Amino acid sequence: MKLIVGFGNPGKQYRLTRHNMGFMVVEKLARLNSLKFKIRDRFKAYTAEGLIEGERVYVAMPQTFMNLSGHSVRSLANWLKIELSDMLVVMDDIAFPFGTIKIKAKGSDAGHNGLRSVIDCVGTDEFSRIRIGILGRKIVKDRSKYVLSRFTKTEQKALPGIVGRAAEACECWIKQGINAAMNKYN
Repeated sequence: MKLIVGFGNPGKQYRLTRHNMGFMVVEKLARLNSLKFKIRDRFKAYTAEGLIEGERVYVAMPQTFMNLSGHSVRSLANWLKIELSDMLVVMDDIAFPFGTIKIKAKGSDAGHNGLRSVIDCVGTDEFSRIRIGILGRKIVKDRSKYVLSRFTKTEQKALPGIVGRAAEACECWIKQGINAAMNKYN
């Protein structure tokens, strides 16, 4: 069993914002594999489950807002009784240029509040993550406002390809593991 968690904020007003890149990727992953999301109040998340690349996979989008994602992730991981090595978190990252994909097996939160929440709640930073760059300009004065902003028209045109590639990276992680995913997509 694998757990893949996409980060984002609930609500229509956040749907196509930079901070919801994780939601976009796991929604694409679910569509590609005919998985249907349903709300699971127990986990404060939308979840979908099924087979991807021959592996049983549980996909989740916490509905707790980004900064509290760890509570949802911890309850999911505990209920599924998975090792954290079988968990992948997908998120935006303002430190990387728009569209860049970076995959790591573990590491610090690097200032990402959603990731910090997960690390605090599960008690370790030793789980895989895919970070997708959202930085589309040279200078950002207000980071909070920027991550909650919508993509430019040019970025919107490139978004399907980026989201699709990140979903493929998730599938590679499932089938071939973290090292193969890093080698192919970083």
